[in-house]
Amino acid sequence: MLKPKLKHLRHPLRALNVATKMVSARFEVRDFANRGDKKFATDPRYKLQNVTAGFACRRNDDGNDNAILDRICAAYNATIEHPESTWNTYRATGWWQAICDRSLGSVRQALQMRDTAALHGMYCNFFRDPCSTGLTAVPYGMTDVYFGGKMTDLHRRIYLADTLCRLDYWKQETAGCFDLSDLIIPTIGNPYGVCIEGTLVSARAEFQHCCANRIANLLESKRSTVAEIGGGFGGMAYFLLRDRPEIKYFDFDLPESIALATYYLLKAFPDKNFLLFGEKPLTDEAIADADIVLMPLFEMKRLSASSVDVTFSSHAMIDLERGELASYLETILRITRGHFLFLGSALLPDLSSLIAKDYEVFSRREWRQLHWNTHRQSQGNEVECLYSFNRADQIRLSAEKGLEYVDR
Repeated sequence: MLKPKLKHLRHPLRALNVATKMVSARFEVRDFANRGDKKFATDPRYKLQNVTAGFACRRNDDGNDNAILDRICAAYNATIEHPESTWNTYRATGWWQAICDRSLGSVRQALQMRDTAALHGMYCNFFRDPCSTGLTAVPYGMTDVYFGGKMTDLHRRIYLADTLCRLDYWKQETAGCFDLSDLIIPTIGNPYGVCIEGTLVSARAEFQHCCANRIANLLESKRSTVAEIGGGFGGMAYFLLRDRPEIKYFDFDLPESIALATYYLLKAFPDKNFLLFGEKPLTDEAIADADIVLMPLFEMKRLSASSVDVTFSSHAMIDLERGELASYLETILRITRGHFLFLGSALLPDLSSLIAKDYEVFSRREWRQLHWNTHRQSQGNEVECLYSFNRADQIRLSAEKGLEYVDR
């Protein structure tokens, strides 16, 4: 819950504003808990013990991760030392920079100092450690409550109702084609969630699985290529690669996120071939030998033209300035031969207007409102856009913009 700080109490207007927000937050939290009680009163899944079991420790730090962590540290340092990492287009947005400054100091230091012991301690518990701030979440941002030993029945009611609402929406979005067991993930990183019918439904697994299924349904071949912009810790990628093992997967993201995703996916898929930044130049030959390619954002433009079947981004491009967004769209236009699937909210007006003005080759096939969070908000602000491409128009527009394009 919100707590007033001393500096706020010294200023009457600021103190009043903080107090008002505290009262509003408490009311919203309790109101949602009460609505959850009513909605799921007769639902056999609605047992507070399911949350208690879901938050039990699953930490496993017996393995020796030194080889993995050495690779991660080498790639991280090669990234932050590269001059392109400071270019405006590829720098952290204000939102992410605030997270880095507030929560990621320890993990950044461990990565830079190649302190594999400290890094192991954080990564084997990353679901509950500050190193994943911004990539995992609990309702209403109450991290201290859920991981600080302060969880009460009120907080269990909130978490359980939130999970059940999202599970029901997952069932709706996937037309009931999957069982709860399809949401099972490895215990890498000490995941938490709700235990239902013996299955741990980890935080946001239903959303990540739904996105993976959506992408898979867009692919025409088993041996397709998917590029994700901003893959977080690798949650969606895990489901996609687990269920479609023939796929070649790229993730382009900020250095701290790529480092964590590398740990998660290397642990989850030890038999796959990984290519990390600094190990080899991002050539067609190096890519052909890799199953999973994890790179900083500035490497995305080095992909060959029309080499990706689906480019996907979920909420990662929301805070980009218009000029930076245009640069991303030019790269997406050049590398994608099939579809661009975008999930976001506040960015949508800029994205739509920019595409309509300068990138008409992005043909919008679908636009729809999503409802992953509307049970906790008065109005939903999350949308999904699916764009496809006409190959002849791609070549024409690429030529007009001076972009290299090779029709494959």
